[in-house]
Amino acid sequence: MNLIDRTIEIEAPASKVWQVFVDPETTRQMGGEYISDWQVGNPIGFKGLDGKMLTNGVILKIEPEKLLQHKLFNSIGSISSLITYELQEKNGHTTLYAREEFAHAVTDDAYADAVEGWNAALLAVKEVAEAI
Repeated sequence: MNLIDRTIEIEAPASKVWQVFVDPETTRQMGGEYISDWQVGNPIGFKGLDGKMLTNGVILKIEPEKLLQHKLFNSIGSISSLITYELQEKNGHTTLYAREEFAHAVTDDAYADAVEGWNAALLAVKEVAEAI
């Protein structure tokens, strides 16, 4: 298995969902913050509240309040996956589509762990966006 697709409906406009990604104060409500200047070709990483970098990658595409796509690197610096977030707003509600395409096939256990992580992460984005 090498692909995870998830969708979540959020009762908030795309601007608030986007804020969860790009505003460090808001993102900290999810247990960390993204470190980036939000420019194509530049680094992006997620740092936990303890200051440890948990992920790192490079931004490939960005359209504020609509799309974020980035490579994700593993601990040895090889590409491990391609992450895409797409936001579609209708009548003040946002559908957030999230996709992870692994560079290599992963084990069933690793896949199950990744799906569980995605489910928790998207629920956290929903909760934070709906609360701000």
